[in-house]
Amino acid sequence: MTEPPFVAIYEYLIEAINKSGVRTLSASKDVAKEMPVCRVQLLSSDSTNQFSNARQYGYSFQIDVVDAQNKLQRSLMNAYQIMQICRQVRIPGYAVGHDEPSLTSMVDSSTNQILNRQIIRINYSAIETTAF
Repeated sequence: MTEPPFVAIYEYLIEAINKSGVRTLSASKDVAKEMPVCRVQLLSSDSTNQFSNARQYGYSFQIDVVDAQNKLQRSLMNAYQIMQICRQVRIPGYAVGHDEPSLTSMVDSSTNQILNRQIIRINYSAIETTAF
C-alpha cells in the first residue's frame, strides 16, 4: 500500500526544510538550544470528494519557524524560504494544489527563554491522478 498523501507532503516538507539548513523537530519535542529550528504539524485531514475513479483530500499544515530573541531578521528570512518550499510540493500519484501560505509573526515567551516565532499555515488539496 502506498503512503497516504498527507504523509508524503509531511515527508517532503521535512526533507526540503532540513536541506535548506533549518533543522526540523516534531511538534512534541522541546525547542533545542541550537537555533533556528522548525516544527511541521498536520492540523487537519479530510477526504473532501470521491469521484468514480479517485478521491480528493484536503490537508492543513502549520509550520513554526523558531529562532532566538535577537534573530528576528534571520527568522523572517527562513520563514520566507520555507514558504517558497511549501509552494513546491510534488507527490507521485497525486495532483497537488495549495492556497497561498499565510505568515504570522510573534514573540513567544511561553518557555524559559524569549523566542521569535514565525507561524506559516498552508492548505493543500491532493487528487489521485487516476482521476485524469
